[in-house]
Amino acid sequence: MGLRERKADKLPSNAHRRAPKQEKECAKRIGGTITPRSGAGDVKGDVRIKGYARIECKTTLQKSFSITRELVRKIEEAALASQGELPAFCIEFLNPDGERDCEIAVVPVFVLEMLGLQRTR
Repeated sequence: MGLRERKADKLPSNAHRRAPKQEKECAKRIGGTITPRSGAGDVKGDVRIKGYARIECKTTLQKSFSITRELVRKIEEAALASQGELPAFCIEFLNPDGERDCEIAVVPVFVLEMLGLQRTR
């Protein structure tokens, strides 16, 4: 089924179907909460550990996922405006059957620097 046919029939792709599950699993693993409406309201980001981290979850069937400057700025601004939370991305790559193949986390370098500083204290 091609992309045009899927849009015409309004059938969600495997990645779209998997996204809410990814957010729920991510929140459970790290002890966070899911943001209502996936950040479409006042609170941005998909998962939040209040006062500590703001995570944007992404799911893809593709072999790669591009993180744009705009995407980074949005999560950074939301995180830093909320008591200095740390921004992060959780990217899940799916196999052709729509099952998780691998998952990675991406953070701005300053987050790694902050984590390193906290470790030495």
